[in-house]
Amino acid sequence: MSQPIVATNRVKKALREGRSVVGTMVVEFRQPSIMQLLANAGFDFVIIDNEHGPFNIETIADLSRSAVQLGLTPIVRVPDWSYPHIAQPLDSGAQGVMIPRIAEAQQVRDVLEMMKYPPQGRRGCALARGHTSFQVGPVSEAMAAVNQETLLIIQLETRQAVDNLDEIAAVEGLDVLLVGPNDLSISLGVPGQMEGAGFTQVVQRVVDTCRDRKVFPAIHVSDVNMAVRWVGRGMQMISFSSEVGFVMKAGSEARKTIQESFKG
Repeated sequence: MSQPIVATNRVKKALREGRSVVGTMVVEFRQPSIMQLLANAGFDFVIIDNEHGPFNIETIADLSRSAVQLGLTPIVRVPDWSYPHIAQPLDSGAQGVMIPRIAEAQQVRDVLEMMKYPPQGRRGCALARGHTSFQVGPVSEAMAAVNQETLLIIQLETRQAVDNLDEIAAVEGLDVLLVGPNDLSISLGVPGQMEGAGFTQVVQRVVDTCRDRKVFPAIHVSDVNMAVRWVGRGMQMISFSSEVGFVMKAGSEARKTIQESFKG
């Protein structure tokens, strides 16, 4: 039996079936083998950080295709919401994009125009690329499958986005609203203060709005206890730390324990 040329987006499928997902970011390591390590750890998805990370399109392609082959959903955080920054990663094999610095609903509609094929959008079609595992098939069926499987995550990280939250969440085609706590806390005038009542009320409002609008709420955190608390408050998608964070934390804790043993 022939396989479909467009791979199932496992994260999108899980969310639509009411399941929660946990992933992480790749912010520095460029070897595709990092995806094997993260798959071995049991993560559902990986966000390849092309906003703050050092990756070019060739690296993004290698990382994305490796992730798909291992059962991870690769999502690229783009540096800007322009057509090349969105279309190239998707053509290269990414199964979703995460868009930073969105503040208004029209910006979300503009992004959807760039990432979706006709009739939903205006993305140019080229098959036999990473997103179809270099296979070809009926054009209309392939475009419909890509439109179905591609995930759109909008980052919510500014006061203006919070002010326009309901309008943003109402845009048809949006899948996930992800809170970026650090930038959001800065924009709200409480930098780094993510446990205060004012900040948590804003994030809870995001969760509640997502539930009402049938959009999936997400958050990126680097503290396990904070992640667990937000799962309890309704978050369905958790992006936790990064490969750099894991190395630094495990290495630091091990070194500290060994160093203290010398004192005894």
